[in-house]
Amino acid sequence: MTTKIADEERVNFSDRLKTALRAAGVPAAPTPFMRAYNLRANGAAVTPHAVRKWLSGEAIPTHEKIVILATWLGVHAAWLRFGDAENADTAAVGLPSSMLSGENLAMMNDIVSLPASTQQILREIIDAFVRNHRAGSLRSDKKGKHQ
Repeated sequence: MTTKIADEERVNFSDRLKTALRAAGVPAAPTPFMRAYNLRANGAAVTPHAVRKWLSGEAIPTHEKIVILATWLGVHAAWLRFGDAENADTAAVGLPSSMLSGENLAMMNDIVSLPASTQQILREIIDAFVRNHRAGSLRSDKKGKHQ
């Protein structure tokens, strides 16, 4: 048996989740949502059934899953879970949503799976590319694109 307060809490969570999804341009369909979430879940994967329950207001995810959702969607976990007005307009710190594509996440997961010494080498290579790019020292081809 559930109480009216618990029912309202689940529905309110669902409304906030759908709002955050729309703002982030993420589809609110259970299967695509689940696939995108599971790329970020790092062991806290969910099923389409669980996602459907979140979206329909039948269930609220665990705190761990709310933190993953909030980080992914660029909102505060307190706002997502409780509707904390104080944090409603403040995005959580993280990567821009354009950097959180499935392809980029897969690449990041691949890098993290490498030994620490290899990760360090990759970090140094990336740092060198970023420094060169910021300094404008990358040559442009005939079309003006960076090589």
